[in-house]
Amino acid sequence: MANKNANEIVLSYQDCLLRNSDINLLKGPHWLNDTIIGFYFEYLDNHLNSPDKKEILFVSPELTQLLKMTDPMQYDIFLEPIGVHASKFIFFPLNNMDRKDAAGGTHWSLLVYSKPEETCYHFNSSKGYNESVALDFSKKLMLYIHPNSDETFVDIDCPQQDNGYDCGLYVLCFTDIVSRYALENGKVSGCNLDMVNISVRSKRRELLSLIEELKKE
Repeated sequence: MANKNANEIVLSYQDCLLRNSDINLLKGPHWLNDTIIGFYFEYLDNHLNSPDKKEILFVSPELTQLLKMTDPMQYDIFLEPIGVHASKFIFFPLNNMDRKDAAGGTHWSLLVYSKPEETCYHFNSSKGYNESVALDFSKKLMLYIHPNSDETFVDIDCPQQDNGYDCGLYVLCFTDIVSRYALENGKVSGCNLDMVNISVRSKRRELLSLIEELKKE
């Protein structure tokens, strides 16, 4: 019965299904999974982009993982249908899982590609994790998008988590702040991240409230 309850669907939103087991991750000090992060990326896509123009492309954790493990010569198959070349900024939630056919990993960070600046920016709440993952992926991405230019990768000095489970929340809060800054300023560089730690402390409650509101709709 417990398993059945855990698998019960709580919300169907866009292409995302949230179950009780996903919601429970928001109720305690737990590591966020692909589903929660993917849901919030879907939500931001729906609320920050205009219907006829996607200035920001929010790539799902599943597709990001697949791209990480794929030859960039094949990227067109996955990215062309979702309008990669029409977007000014692309957000990728990265983890350190090293298989293309499985979810998981032990740490989340955020990679943002800025077309106006021809640069990949890495936002990481735990220095020492994911740097090589982000750098390797950024090289593949730049090879696909800008094959004839020198790749540019910037590891941003970010607020740091003080536990082993809030990395996913940091990714969502980085995404909140950087996406709005990018839309307003047409760039990623110079974004102020001072409010991230405060945002992280309330993000679980905000997500639970958001899910309840969407359920009513």
